[in-house]
Amino acid sequence: MNINGFLDNYKYVFDPAGLYGGNQNAPQNDSRRFESIVKKYHSEYTETDVNKCLRMLSKEGCGYVALINSIFLKFYGEEEHFEKIFGYPMHLSDGRLNFDDLLVDFYCATDNHNGFFCFDFVDRNEDAKYENGYGTTIDSTEWRFETYMKKHGIKVSLKPIRAKPEMLSKLLEKGPVMVSVRPNVLYDINGKKKYESKAGHTMSVTGALDNGLIRVSSWGKEYYIKHGSYSAYEYYQQVIYK
Repeated sequence: MNINGFLDNYKYVFDPAGLYGGNQNAPQNDSRRFESIVKKYHSEYTETDVNKCLRMLSKEGCGYVALINSIFLKFYGEEEHFEKIFGYPMHLSDGRLNFDDLLVDFYCATDNHNGFFCFDFVDRNEDAKYENGYGTTIDSTEWRFETYMKKHGIKVSLKPIRAKPEMLSKLLEKGPVMVSVRPNVLYDINGKKKYESKAGHTMSVTGALDNGLIRVSSWGKEYYIKHGSYSAYEYYQQVIYK
């Protein structure tokens, strides 16, 4: 990976004036556009099933989005290579980054898949007991992403890391960083609380401020988290492209 080029890509993938990374809510608003992608993996789905699938993505798709963001960070500036590997254009006709096609593809290809020894096991009942889906765990995130990328000829690994605001500049030089927290409490640049829920949430880390706030991408917008303030967990992973 070209380190300087990779770090430069942050200003394009995370644009404060436009799309600040991917947004798991977006595909459900245009379900017909994504019907062919969903049916590539679920040919038996009806239109109602497709809509349900995309609604579930909006509820449990945060971990998938953070990983898709990492792909755009890695391949930004290599548009032809990106499309050859994944089969989707990097940009839409209006110039915006095409997060959604790859997000739906990744989600439909891997949701409810888990590693069982060296085998890929699909748990059809994974989401059944959860109105908002089961989402991803640390283990399933690693399995699903590494498996998906391997099928596309890309070697990648996820590793747990320790991260503090003062460490992030160095960490981001090595590869994209994602954070999972619970409860999910997000702030603006001034430290004012903007969102709170009891659920867990996974986001892309995009930097840190001198006051200790960590900048993140969530739902396609710029937010901040307060390091060390999450009572259930605050867990960091780094994506290493080989």
